[in-house]
Amino acid sequence: MHTLNFQERIKGDHHIFTRDDVLEIVNIQPLNSGKAKAYQVKQIRNIILKYKLNRGDWVMHQYEVIIYWSAEDKSYIVEVPELAGCMADGKTYDEALKNAQIIMDEWIETSQTLGRPIPEPKGKLVYA
Repeated sequence: MHTLNFQERIKGDHHIFTRDDVLEIVNIQPLNSGKAKAYQVKQIRNIILKYKLNRGDWVMHQYEVIIYWSAEDKSYIVEVPELAGCMADGKTYDEALKNAQIIMDEWIETSQTLGRPIPEPKGKLVYA
């Protein structure tokens, strides 16, 4: 099993995975079949969408995203307010979030290529 350098701690039938540069703590308690529970799979999928493996290093985007349904577009729309013009969409919530990860990567790569500054993530933003 490839653990991507996560530390595993086992307590009873719980498998707890942590990593210093990942905020989430993953707690897997398998079903009798040995498979993870559905919500645990979703948690792991969301972590993978937020992080990508890049030449053995984790790249984490800590920018706030705003996700909403657009009836006009019949899609979920994702906006990344701290990255000007950075938006994505998807037919499902997960697809939109995955597409946003790709667009954030491309936004940052393009800014680096053009020599433009890349804003530091501020975390949760407050709007009036």
